[in-house]
Amino acid sequence: MNFSEAGQDLGLAPSTLSRRIAALEMRLGCRLFQRTTRQVTLTEAGEQYLERCREIIERADEADAAAMADTVEPRGTLKIALPNVYGQKRIAPLLPEFLARHPRLSLQLLFDDNYADLVDRRLDVAVRIGDRFTGDFVVRRLTANPRYLCAAPSYLARRGTPRDLANLVEHDCLHFSPLVDGKRWRLSRGEEIREVTVSPLITADNAEALRIAAVEGCGIALLAEFLVADDLAAGHLVRVLEEWTVAESHIHVAFPATLHLPLKTRAFVDFLVEKLAD
Repeated sequence: MNFSEAGQDLGLAPSTLSRRIAALEMRLGCRLFQRTTRQVTLTEAGEQYLERCREIIERADEADAAAMADTVEPRGTLKIALPNVYGQKRIAPLLPEFLARHPRLSLQLLFDDNYADLVDRRLDVAVRIGDRFTGDFVVRRLTANPRYLCAAPSYLARRGTPRDLANLVEHDCLHFSPLVDGKRWRLSRGEEIREVTVSPLITADNAEALRIAAVEGCGIALLAEFLVADDLAAGHLVRVLEEWTVAESHIHVAFPATLHLPLKTRAFVDFLVEKLAD
């Protein structure tokens, strides 16, 4: 094939094609074509360059095919950030079913009560507790996160049951340090809202440690329902000051704001909504 025929196939004038090839040879510093009045053939350098270009085009085609496949079936590794205890108790038991639905997926889980940055940590999705958010991501509410003041019957038998919030200063309190209000418990009764500053006997960034301490009779704790529901049902813990409710909190799922949300992320978000949404 000569430049005229190649130009027709590419929709280019022969002179334009010739100038572009000449510019390419000048940039590469070698001759790609051996030209005679009768024919145009590839030089050795031209044959090597053509073979490398074909390999690049094949890899690009493979990349396109892989990307398009992700729009048909979730695949690859899904990186998920989870609150430590909630992730263990409520999310982890659901994951075998999710993987059974999407066998081309694998999971990488990060358990951390601190909010991991989705972009910096290259995370696909995060489950988060609370209602305060900063960052460029999409947030979808899943379910309420009720919290209770509770203590072991053994503790109340020894120290007495508080009759009002003011009595809490006389009691041993067990405090979850990541709370955004610091060492203040904000509670409401109807229209009345009060804040109680506690001097904790135990402060911890692990809610499970506080649950164990409460069950063992160490003091009064402010803990989420998902953490203490079994203990309340079994009588290991009882609620105190039940007329006072804690400020409303929710469980959310967050994912990066992007024009084209990966199918694996969308599949996991939809799964959580199916299983957990109110």
